[in-house]
Amino acid sequence: MGENTFEKSWISAVEEAVKKIREKVGLVEAVIVIGSWSRSGGGVWSDVDVLVVTDEVEGMNILDRFAIASELDLRRVDVFMYSYSELESMARKGNPLALSALIEGVKLISSRRVDELARRISKHYIRIGRMWKAVD
Repeated sequence: MGENTFEKSWISAVEEAVKKIREKVGLVEAVIVIGSWSRSGGGVWSDVDVLVVTDEVEGMNILDRFAIASELDLRRVDVFMYSYSELESMARKGNPLALSALIEGVKLISSRRVDELARRISKHYIRIGRMWKAVD
């Protein structure tokens, strides 16, 4: 019973985060839960890691992105924001964050091109323990 209540609380925290992110940056193309919550359900003390795909951050430096995330005043949700082209480039280079999001992440919101990128990338990588291996 407590686990279900906790799961509902993280879902509502993520929903609130998405609302605030949209208010702050505008169009959000994808919201993907990553980390422990996407793999095993996390735990009582786990925060929720969310990768947000929005072209509104294209060309913005990483410190400005962190500033936006901190201004959102989100509790228990850590936000990582990338443009689609950045996510695509990261995935092609085998970046573990991008691979985990696209292959294992829980997509709460996703566009057609993010879904297609996930399909393409999942054909080229497999997880072995904590690492990703190219299978080309």
